[in-house]
Amino acid sequence: MLRSIRPRVVLMLGFVLSLVLALAGCGGGGGDTQANGSGVGSGGTGSYTNGPVSGLGSIIVNGVRYDVSGAVVHRDDDADDSVRHDASEVKVGMVVAVSGSGIVPAGTGVLPVAAAYTVRYGSSLIGPVSAVDGAGASITVLGQTVRITSKTVQPASLSVNDVVEVHGLADAMGGYTATRIDTLAGSTSTYKIVALVDGVDSQAMRLGLNGNLTVSYAALSLPVGVTPGARVRVWFGANQVNGQWSATRILVDQPLVSDREEASLEGLITSLPQNSLMRVDGALVDVSRLSLPTLALGERVRVEGRLQAGVLVATELEGPNALEREETELFGAVSQLTGQTFVVRGVTVAYTPSVVEGNLANGACVEVHGQGYNADGQLLATEVNVHSSCN
Repeated sequence: MLRSIRPRVVLMLGFVLSLVLALAGCGGGGGDTQANGSGVGSGGTGSYTNGPVSGLGSIIVNGVRYDVSGAVVHRDDDADDSVRHDASEVKVGMVVAVSGSGIVPAGTGVLPVAAAYTVRYGSSLIGPVSAVDGAGASITVLGQTVRITSKTVQPASLSVNDVVEVHGLADAMGGYTATRIDTLAGSTSTYKIVALVDGVDSQAMRLGLNGNLTVSYAALSLPVGVTPGARVRVWFGANQVNGQWSATRILVDQPLVSDREEASLEGLITSLPQNSLMRVDGALVDVSRLSLPTLALGERVRVEGRLQAGVLVATELEGPNALEREETELFGAVSQLTGQTFVVRGVTVAYTPSVVEGNLANGACVEVHGQGYNADGQLLATEVNVHSSCN
């Protein structure tokens, strides 16, 4: 069935670390082929969710509020998988893979909840900006087109030569739709791309839009599975040699093999249904149980169902119009309050008195609903409710 979403349920823009995410490598440099265990065991119980973070307190992903107080948090840039991160590092718009408990439904207008066991996050691109669209609709990073929407979390301004980290959705044509863009301060010695392999020879691979980014792997052993069409995560030095980047680490995304009773992913359609199978951000989805509307490549969808042998067997599909209406939600204490803005969990919120219910003050516990961002990168509040506790 095609399900619509209540506007109150949180925004999920959808680049998925992919159900085929390559998780953090095992120690040392070089190339690895990684299956996306994501902390998921073989028992098949619990939940698996993959997509950008759409709210904080703890984190909200695919319309589920995950308690991360006991979660193990990993970042895919860490070559050593034993490295742990604080959950506060996970921000709105970052792409995460969450392994957790079963999802507990809540009342009308309240998000369902679950406990996160493992959270992994990672970006799509790290590199310098070489072009900025005059209308602010896109930037170019490492030769790749990055589209910006009204719901992209981004700095107030972006300029050529800024080094940025882009979190976002990959499309079938090799471009990206950003869910979050951060400017990196100081010098950056390592760049990064998550992309499909366009071609590979004995010394280098071609990645990205029409294979326009060439990366030499001469210093590494090429991992098994680096073939045209494979999705890879490649880190490389910030200086080119003879027009090529030099890889320092390569991961190959592999299908998730564990089963899960509850699973969801959101992304752009990268392959239209054939014989009841389609792909969302490269992940294989069985849609045989659905009555589908007309779909198009690049459309943003969310699919929910269960994982079975690495395939998401879908029981629900949510379309782009419903996703566009969803809001970002924040739960936490107010700080830096002014007559126009305040901060909750590191997010600056722009508000008007008409959207506030209760006595707004520094330290007050609030539930914030927002829709999009203004030119200063501030979340535009549509509703602010003051509560007696910050839970």
